[in-house]
Amino acid sequence: MPASRRGGHAVGFVTRKVPPTDGLSRLPGMLRLSPQPLSSRRRTTLVFLALALLPAVAFAHVKWFSHFTYADRPRTLGEVLTPTFLALAALSTVTIGALAFVDPWLRATRLGKRLDAWLEGYRSESGVVLRVGAGATMLMAWQAGTLLAPELPALNGALGWAQFVVVLLLLVPQTVPWAGALLAALWLYAAASFGAFHLLDYAFYLGIAFALLVSRARSEKLRALGLPALYLSVGFSLFWVALEKLVYPEWALYVLSQHPALAMGFPLEFFLVGAAFVELSLGHLLILGLLGRTLALTITVVFMITSSVFGGKLEIMGHTPVHAALLVFILEGAGHAYRPPFLAPKRVVNRALLSAGSFVALLVVLLFAYRAGAFYKYESARLGQLGPADQARPIDVERVPAVP
Repeated sequence: MPASRRGGHAVGFVTRKVPPTDGLSRLPGMLRLSPQPLSSRRRTTLVFLALALLPAVAFAHVKWFSHFTYADRPRTLGEVLTPTFLALAALSTVTIGALAFVDPWLRATRLGKRLDAWLEGYRSESGVVLRVGAGATMLMAWQAGTLLAPELPALNGALGWAQFVVVLLLLVPQTVPWAGALLAALWLYAAASFGAFHLLDYAFYLGIAFALLVSRARSEKLRALGLPALYLSVGFSLFWVALEKLVYPEWALYVLSQHPALAMGFPLEFFLVGAAFVELSLGHLLILGLLGRTLALTITVVFMITSSVFGGKLEIMGHTPVHAALLVFILEGAGHAYRPPFLAPKRVVNRALLSAGSFVALLVVLLFAYRAGAFYKYESARLGQLGPADQARPIDVERVPAVP
C-alpha cells in the first residue's frame, strides 16, 4: 500500500519523514545494545506472559467447528446476566481501567522504547502485509468455493471469480484501491445474502477494504484514516463474536466437549463465560488503542496457538485477514496521524475512567443488539426461513457434558 513519496518516504498509511534510528532498524544492532536493568525487563516480560497465556478457546470462531443452527433458542438477557457474568464484567471493567496506567509505563521502559524504534524501520511494509493477507484469503476462499469465510458458501461461480479478481488487483499498487472497493462490495453482497447479523462477525473486512481503498489517496489525512478503521473493525469483530459465546453457549460447549483439556479443570460454562470476557476485553482494548503493539503481538501469538488446536487449514483460512491486520498494528503501532481514543483525556485517571466506562457502555449496547439479532434469526427459523449459511446441522445437546 505505497503512499506518495512527496516530503518523505512511504510508510504505509501516512507519509512522513522518519528520523534516523541509529542502527535500531536492524535486529542485530538492537541485540548489541547495553541491557536494561533486570527488574524493569522482568516486569515487562511478566506482563506480556500473563497476556499470552490467555485461553485459546477465546479466539476460536465457534461456527467453523460446532454443529450450530439459528434454530436453537438464544438465551434471554435474564439467562445471560448470571452472577458469574456480573462478577467477570466487573473484573474486566476494573482491569481495563487499570491498563490505562500500565500502558504509559510499558512504553516508557527501555525495552519498550527499543522495540518501538526497531519496528519503526519496518512501518513502510505494513501496506504490503495487508495486501498479501487479503490476497491469500481471497485465493483460499476461491479454491474452497466459499465467500470470504469458511461457513459462507459461494452461491454462484461468479463470486469465486470476483474474489480471484481481488487478488489480481492487489498485485499492482495502482489498482489496490479498486481491490478495496470490490472487497467491500463482496462483503455487502454477503450481508444481503446471509444477513447482516451473521456478517458482523466479519466486520474487519470493511476495515481492510477501506484501508485498501484510501491507500493511494492524495490527501495524507484521508490515507491516515485506514489505520483507525482497521483498529475499530478488528476490535468490533472480536467483541461481536465474543457475545455469541454468551447468547449461544451450547455451540461453544460442544467445541469444549471435543477439547476438554482447554478448560484446564474449570467447570465448562464458567470457563466459557471467562473466555468470552477475555475476547470482549481485548476487542475493546483494540478499539481504544490501549497497549498498542504489545496487545497486537499477544493476540497474534494466541491466534497461532488456536491454529494448532482447531482445524489447521480451516483456522488459517478464516484468521489470515485478522493476522494481517494485527501485523499492521505491530508495525504501525498507533501511527503518527492517529491518536488512540483512550488518549483523549490529558490525565491518566480520566483515561482510566474513559476506558472502563466505555467498556460498560459498549457491552450493554451490543449485548442488547446481539440478543435482538439472535431473536430475529430464531423467529425466522421457526418460519422455515433459514438460509444456506444459517446452520451446519442441529447440535446434539446430549453430547455436551453437564456443567458441574
